[in-house]
Amino acid sequence: MVKGLKLKDDAPATQAVKLLSKVFHCENNLQYQTPAEKKEQRQKLVKPLLDTFYAFIEGISNPMHRLRNAIKNAVKLKSRVYQIFEIGELPLSNNAVEQSIRPSTIIRKNSLFAKSTAGAKANAIFYTIVQTAKLNNLNVFKYLELIFEAHTRSQNPDLKAYLPWNPMIRQLCGN
Repeated sequence: MVKGLKLKDDAPATQAVKLLSKVFHCENNLQYQTPAEKKEQRQKLVKPLLDTFYAFIEGISNPMHRLRNAIKNAVKLKSRVYQIFEIGELPLSNNAVEQSIRPSTIIRKNSLFAKSTAGAKANAIFYTIVQTAKLNNLNVFKYLELIFEAHTRSQNPDLKAYLPWNPMIRQLCGN
């Protein structure tokens, strides 16, 4: 749906979104200890809701262009979506993956505006430092502050001493 677009409550797109939000709400409220338990609960609680969603969208007659494309894509991916009922480890949504690759996309887009190859390289180095700090559960601001201060204090700081996995760095900059 387009943000800011006002749709009637009885519009097919609105009803489809409401049905799908019930699926996600149910998924988020599952309580399980193992993937097998998650799979079992999904089959019992989530599958009927997802079946209702697909029955609804497949029954919409003469949808408008954008809704028709959304329905076509949802139906095309139905067999993949239904794999969550066979494999408990699969997430219902790919949001986590989307968020994990987002920094790469930002880097790529920002590099387009670098004035030179050296500028693009500097951007890449900076983003690499930030992402490495995040992956090592460091407070990124504290870590950057520490390494910039070290660099300004010394002409040749021992770089190994400032790597994110160094115990001293973890202690000073850990979350």
